[in-house]
Amino acid sequence: MKPRFESDTSDLNCTIVGSTGSASKDGVPFIASTSDDPFTTRTKLVVEEPSDGYRFVATQIVTLPGYDPVEFQHMHTRGVNDKGFAYVWSGAPPNTQYEPDYRDAFGIPFDQFGRMLLGKAASVQEGISIFENNPRAIHGNFLLADSLGEIAIIEVSTQSMHVETSTSDGWIARSNHWVSEEMGYKGRSSGDQSSSGVRLGRATELMANGAGRIDVAYLSELYRDHETLGETGWSICAHGHTKSSDGERSGTVSSEILEPTTRTFNYCYGWPCGGIAEYDKEQQYQEFSWGHYLPFKLDYLEPGEYVSPYGRLTPLAVKYLALMGK
Repeated sequence: MKPRFESDTSDLNCTIVGSTGSASKDGVPFIASTSDDPFTTRTKLVVEEPSDGYRFVATQIVTLPGYDPVEFQHMHTRGVNDKGFAYVWSGAPPNTQYEPDYRDAFGIPFDQFGRMLLGKAASVQEGISIFENNPRAIHGNFLLADSLGEIAIIEVSTQSMHVETSTSDGWIARSNHWVSEEMGYKGRSSGDQSSSGVRLGRATELMANGAGRIDVAYLSELYRDHETLGETGWSICAHGHTKSSDGERSGTVSSEILEPTTRTFNYCYGWPCGGIAEYDKEQQYQEFSWGHYLPFKLDYLEPGEYVSPYGRLTPLAVKYLALMGK
């Protein structure tokens, strides 16, 4: 008999990891993520060419027609630019007893902040400066990387922030709460058996076990992981086995592995494991899950949309993949 689990929808968000230096197989930096959302919220893969900034490839959040949009609607939530700066993000809201969340804060909102990071930062240090020098109506864990090999995790809220780890030799794993002494008490509490706690524990274990051999192949397997599902009800590859109070399921809608040194965005639509949808009406479009990653190299990409919110390759993508012999 399968165990029953309480719904923990506020925790059903993304798992992010990074490695560089001796932790990576070839010494180069990687950052990676799952995009975990309500299944009515999808990602699409786009290339943007701002007139006042760097060119970049990124996933952008799109809520499907007829559904209430999430707070980070239209945000470029993961991306790499032509300077080799990259970032991924996981949601982590503040405890409003300490400072306001995005709804009550004065500052740059989610949809503009991601675009600004990718359009203006050429390095991790420049990315940190953007957080420090702009008013913010955002919050979360932001994992940055650059082509020089630096990675950094920044715990960001509307009025405070903390660079929790910055390194050129090591690995990082985070989920959906803050862990530092400076920021931990300002955010959501997250026990070991919550979704965020379970996924952080498992991602930490896998990154530690892989240290010295982390690459795209290793991260691809990490994001297919369901090891903790049977015992806890939660896993890194999240299928939405629990419902919210209004019957909605949430889970992994895409996964991303970024290589700053080659400006490559490895993208997988749907579940990385390629699993089959169990709840047709509540796991919309997951039957189109690819189950593998396609490499999109920014140096060869024209501006435009490459993967639709429904997982379809656009003519631009077909043209690019033919050029690359994929």
